Amino acid sequence: MCTSNQSLSTSMAAQSTKPPLRQLVDEIVTIKLEPSNKTFYIHKGLLCHHSSVFRTMMEHDWKEKQEGIVTLKDEDPETFQRFMLWLYFGKVIDNEAGETIETVTARQLVDCYILADRRDVPAMQNYIINTYLRKSRTAPPLLHGLQRYIWRSTPEQSHLRRLFVDIMVLRGDIAAEFKDENEKDTYDKSYIVDVLIRKYATPKPISWDELYKKRCDYHIHNEKVPPCLK
Repeated sequence: MCTSNQSLSTSMAAQSTKPPLRQLVDEIVTIKLEPSNKTFYIHKGLLCHHSSVFRTMMEHDWKEKQEGIVTLKDEDPETFQRFMLWLYFGKVIDNEAGETIETVTARQLVDCYILADRRDVPAMQNYIINTYLRKSRTAPPLLHGLQRYIWRSTPEQSHLRRLFVDIMVLRGDIAAEFKDENEKDTYDKSYIVDVLIRKYATPKPISWDELYKKRCDYHIHNEKVPPCLK
């Protein structure tokens, strides 16, 4: 948790529009993960501000509202810990544990995006897109094994899917990769279709820097997450 109201306020500033701080740091909600039996304690206002899913749970006359306890099934404890880190400090990389943007893995970032997508936390989804692209500018991430996972864990219109398609196109020889006997079984069929349509229907990005400059194209914006500053 934050050590001061100032640090919490600063971490929130660039993520989305926000209500007064006193509305964010109100009562504490208990989050229980099953089957891991891990427990987290988070300010209700912070959860409800960023997530419509948690807001629905806590604002309607449901069991969660009455007891102040939310039980979540099949959430990975490490990924949820990163979610909590983002809520309070605006990041999912644990610098105090010695983690850096170079050492955090593509799978860890994808896991965070999928959690944010499932719990409807668009500001965190945008942050993950930015972080993934920052990481890719210095060391293009390994995509092996992630395509099928992403395509089976996200909706058809997912912004993360669009980003991965553009990354694949940017990498180069798609035909050779799809013909590789060692790789062909790792691709979801709908992913292959998406990549081929993207490659031959529209101009591809020419560099990692260009992809990063256009990162807002992969963001989600609404009344709480305003458009990026140009």
